[in-house]
Amino acid sequence: MAREADHVVAHCRFAADRIEELYDPPRPVQMIPHGNYREVFPNDVSRADARRELGIDQDRFVYLFFGNARGYKGVEGLIDAFRAAEVGDALLLLVLRKNERAVTLVAELEQRVAGDTSIVLATSPYFAADRFQYYLNAADVAVLPFTSVLTSGSAIQALDFGLPLILPRLGCLPELVDDHMGILYDPTASGALAAALVEARRLDLTAAREAALRRSEGLGWDAIASRIVELYRGS
Repeated sequence: MAREADHVVAHCRFAADRIEELYDPPRPVQMIPHGNYREVFPNDVSRADARRELGIDQDRFVYLFFGNARGYKGVEGLIDAFRAAEVGDALLLLVLRKNERAVTLVAELEQRVAGDTSIVLATSPYFAADRFQYYLNAADVAVLPFTSVLTSGSAIQALDFGLPLILPRLGCLPELVDDHMGILYDPTASGALAAALVEARRLDLTAAREAALRRSEGLGWDAIASRIVELYRGS
């Protein structure tokens, strides 16, 4: 496909370089970023109201993971790292969309967190857009500990909600997030995720949220669509 296409589009420089290295397309790969979701997901619930709805204490520090239940998302490792980090009265909120390929994984996760009051696991085949915002607005930081990744729509959605991010230094993620809006850790280093969870407690959350929102604003679809249109028109 890369060799036959008129143009190949990648979401980051890392992905573009890998495509050119592996598949030798006839033209340079175009790097056009993944856009935000600001006009898709409602975001009109306050942090306080979100926490009241979910039964979370207002002064509790909340780490959030959200996304499809898939093995490469690294949720098992996140649970282990959260317990190893011993981050006081913090809460780990796991919001997973069930799918037919992950029935066993969800069951294993439910068993792993059973009886642990510091971990809340919410699963559903479908989270309504107006409901989904409660989880994001209740959190202090989002943690997406992928074991393999290029682009992450979940990371961009977290930025849309002004959530600082804890991410592995993999794929496109270092081009999406910097130290102003979160923490990038080395996924090959022992204990790195647990250390990042501890470090997150020392973040200036106000500054990190503002940086996250600025990054999200820079991923508007008007500029992205214009670049795609130029490719379609052969410009």
